[in-house]
Amino acid sequence: QYLSLHPGESIAALSKGKDFQKHIYRKFKVNTINDCNADIVHFGFSGIAVTFLPGMEDIKAKKGVSCRGSAEYIKLLAHDERKRLVKILFDQVDTIHCVSGNMQQTILPYCSKPEKIFINFPSIDINRFRRRREYVAQNPVMILSVGRFVFQKGYLTGLLAIKKLKELNKNFRWHIVAGGTQEEMIFHINELGFNEHIVLMGVKLNDEVLELYNEADIFFLPSISEGIANVVLEAMSMQLPVVSTRCGGMAEVITHGKDGLLADVYDSDKLAENLLQLMDNEQLRKKLGAEARKRVTEQFNIDMQASKFEEVYKALLQ
Repeated sequence: QYLSLHPGESIAALSKGKDFQKHIYRKFKVNTINDCNADIVHFGFSGIAVTFLPGMEDIKAKKGVSCRGSAEYIKLLAHDERKRLVKILFDQVDTIHCVSGNMQQTILPYCSKPEKIFINFPSIDINRFRRRREYVAQNPVMILSVGRFVFQKGYLTGLLAIKKLKELNKNFRWHIVAGGTQEEMIFHINELGFNEHIVLMGVKLNDEVLELYNEADIFFLPSISEGIANVVLEAMSMQLPVVSTRCGGMAEVITHGKDGLLADVYDSDKLAENLLQLMDNEQLRKKLGAEARKRVTEQFNIDMQASKFEEVYKALLQ
């Protein structure tokens, strides 16, 4: 419940449970923002921006918000109250950033002024994410995934694809870098007899993940929901061939057969087919990896993203 204090409103009306504390904290946050004398306040996630709604109109600066993934694809489906609040939010902010064209289409039903929306793809530092040594094929083939243990990441679909590779007696290891609860994954791995084929690596530092990109043969994203996965951009920049689902905006990143391989969401058969194609063809892995690096350099470079935000911000202030 969102409360705001109006002239003549009784303090007693706000002094129930934690409502008064929340109200005071919201006022403090808004005052802190205004004390900065910023020209523009940009909320990096719509979920964060929604929490500021009670004081949004009191923020003096121009306001922008980013729409990136779960908050739009999942929360808006599951919670009617979030739908109502997001419509209010989009009315009150001055500009709305979407990470993909797919995201733009997702939020259009909640936006009364579509002209506020602009697309600026996620991006990475291509100088940091570059291969440090020559690509060398391995036996067993190393498949790498990076992402939390949450349903959006599609690990169960991934397991079904991996099951098909195991049935063909392929020699591989699937390394998963992920935080979160591992119990469900451990159970499935044990039941399927995958203990020799899947390595749960837990959480790794950024430099450790960078080294894994250098070591891997294939990057695997079996997700069912993404905005655009930054880990895929990182892997592509490292010249890793990527097997991904077409979730969210991933088809705007990867052109199937040119700089990666795609399958429909939940299509474990096609995911397995794509993985198998790469496992059996080292030259294809190298070719797709080289094209992937080129794609990221041309379209998902952090300098390009910064320039786009600067362009939008300047227009907003004018």
